[in-house]
Amino acid sequence: MILLRHGVAVERGEWPGDDAERPLTKAGVHQATTTLKLVRPLVKAIEIWTSPWLRARATAELASAIWKLPLREAPWLAGEAATPKQVLDQLRTAPDVVLVGHEPDLGALIGHLIGAKSVAMAKAGIAVLKGSPEAGGMELKLLLSPKAVATIYDMA
Repeated sequence: MILLRHGVAVERGEWPGDDAERPLTKAGVHQATTTLKLVRPLVKAIEIWTSPWLRARATAELASAIWKLPLREAPWLAGEAATPKQVLDQLRTAPDVVLVGHEPDLGALIGHLIGAKSVAMAKAGIAVLKGSPEAGGMELKLLLSPKAVATIYDMA
């Protein structure tokens, strides 16, 4: 399972509209694209499920194009729309998906899945988990921030 936090979006205080409609910044698009290309060989998912909020949906569309995966909107991934248990109920039918969403939801979900406290995810950060999609049933295999991705590219 892969969890992807949306890229950097226009700040709330700088956006006159609804929070759900805040777009990605150019830097947010760049960071997300760089991360998505780096982890492409690790992706074994069959589908991407995304929050309907614009910044997550735009990040998911980048992932869909780069990873060549179909995209499905999942309203329960919108900011604080579901508890980790409710998300797990959705995942029982399709554990091999990429979830694109928001903090603190994704961090709480990771914590729930690995049997720990919440794990902080940076914007455009990605987490790869393996195991059974149930409370404490997964292991966190990889957690990358855009800074870590930039360091990897700088070392290459």
